[in-house]
Amino acid sequence: MKKYIIKTLLLSLLVLVGCNEKYADYTAPGEINDTSWIIGFDQNKSAENAYLINIDTYISFLDLSQGYIDHEWQIEEGNKFLEEGFTKNDSLPLFIKNDEITTSDEKAHVFFRKKGLNTVRLYNTFSSPVTRETSLGTYTSKKVGDLYVVDTTFTFDVFGYIEPAFRILQDGVVKLEVSAEDMPSLDNEAEWPVVEVKAATSLTYEDLTVEGRPNSRKWNIPDGTPATSNGESAIIKFFRLGTYNAGTITSNRFGSFPTASAEKIIPLKVKVIQSDLPFEINGQIKEAEDEVLSFQVTGEIEDFTGQESFFTVNVKNEGFDQNIAVSQAKRSDSDGTYIELKLSESIYNSDVITVNYSGGSIQSTDERILADFTAPITVVPHFGNNVLPGNGWASFETPNGAINNAFAQDYFIGNVNKIDGSDTEGYYMRDTSKSYLGDASMKFESTDANPLPSINLWGFAFSKPDPIKAGTYKMSYRVWLEEGNTLKAIRTEINKPNFLQQVWDIENTPRGSWQLITNTLVLPDDVTETNSRWAFRVHPQLNVGVTGAQKMYIDDFSLIEIEERP
Repeated sequence: MKKYIIKTLLLSLLVLVGCNEKYADYTAPGEINDTSWIIGFDQNKSAENAYLINIDTYISFLDLSQGYIDHEWQIEEGNKFLEEGFTKNDSLPLFIKNDEITTSDEKAHVFFRKKGLNTVRLYNTFSSPVTRETSLGTYTSKKVGDLYVVDTTFTFDVFGYIEPAFRILQDGVVKLEVSAEDMPSLDNEAEWPVVEVKAATSLTYEDLTVEGRPNSRKWNIPDGTPATSNGESAIIKFFRLGTYNAGTITSNRFGSFPTASAEKIIPLKVKVIQSDLPFEINGQIKEAEDEVLSFQVTGEIEDFTGQESFFTVNVKNEGFDQNIAVSQAKRSDSDGTYIELKLSESIYNSDVITVNYSGGSIQSTDERILADFTAPITVVPHFGNNVLPGNGWASFETPNGAINNAFAQDYFIGNVNKIDGSDTEGYYMRDTSKSYLGDASMKFESTDANPLPSINLWGFAFSKPDPIKAGTYKMSYRVWLEEGNTLKAIRTEINKPNFLQQVWDIENTPRGSWQLITNTLVLPDDVTETNSRWAFRVHPQLNVGVTGAQKMYIDDFSLIEIEERP
């Protein structure tokens, strides 16, 4: 942002709103040589953003210098000075003073009509030196000939009007392209091109806007799916038969930039015709928190009733293997491409649930019949939240300044963590160069000495702030094994109230990326804060034959309760 700041700073800049009114009667006292000014910045902007403005914005400048010989404000061609007497609600072009780019008036109202970098120059001469103490140090004017010159330039970045540009593609072929200069209107809607789209297929919307430097956009497609998108490129599907307008785009500029937006109509008709593609299940069947099963199909579904008996839901668990009746099958209220199944009995996330469908008459809005899926599809169960404190202890977020704590809060190893007695290099170290969740992970790095160091990384916040109740849990880590890592297994432990060990096989875990590893933990009793030590260990006995230096990162330790079937 330095290039937007004035080249010479003589006095702390004061904020002025409507300076033409406030200082209308100001008269500088005589017999003093001094220099200062006021600029009418937007009081709602920070100092560093004050020089970023919209085109056709005016800013008032007031030279408070005293005892000068010559004084002049200079602006660039394309910008204008304004006459006195206007208000913020007036049409500013009516107050343009003339086509001159200099003025000797003490007050100057500059109307910025040119986009890009624009300068306003204040040039004063004095008969004697002008010196100012500022927050940036002492400034002394420059001597030019027999005079002393104060030459100050203010540089503004003027943002032009936003002019949306975009294109619409079908299967990679451009069907419509609208430039920044184009101004489509509903007045000629009858002349718009028409693109035919088979139901459940898509068009790609691409934002090409450059003019006005927007930093976001919103596509609005009332008859598409999704109906809105903020993506620079958006894939929009159409399901229901009929002919629809393709929507609009609104380009926006906000944040540190001067706020602006512009909307443009997409001058295209989308004619949705019957698809010749199969109407079938699309993806997985998932369980929601309320135990409703749902799945997507390749088209928008016509409302239906009486289809429950055509679904078979089988549930297996230890000592349990039964079909559970579907009490309600319906189109989702929130998304017409989803079918929801409500069951007549409770299910649990430890169940293995499969679903198949055969012989029904569910159809799409373009009159295709839903294809049977007779091979049972396994349901993705719903699991609750991680019971461990997220983004904290479980993901090594809080630092600690000691090597014997691996530089992580609520962890401890002791002096055995030091490599060659170092206070800065350890086998275990909190690391911010690589993380899966948050800002940090825990790095384990051994030297090429053998065997591996037999030390524990102990964690003492396992059950903070709340106890972990007895039960069965799915536990997981995110691990990054560096290329060349040959470790076979790791081990975790709980010390109280029951000593428990878990071995994690990582021999075939992919290297060079974050991977999820899982295990099962059965807690016979509640784990409370007073007996909550958790240990992580790269155990030599589990890694027989492993040689050479090893490096790995762990992050996002998770413990999720598994519901046992009664």
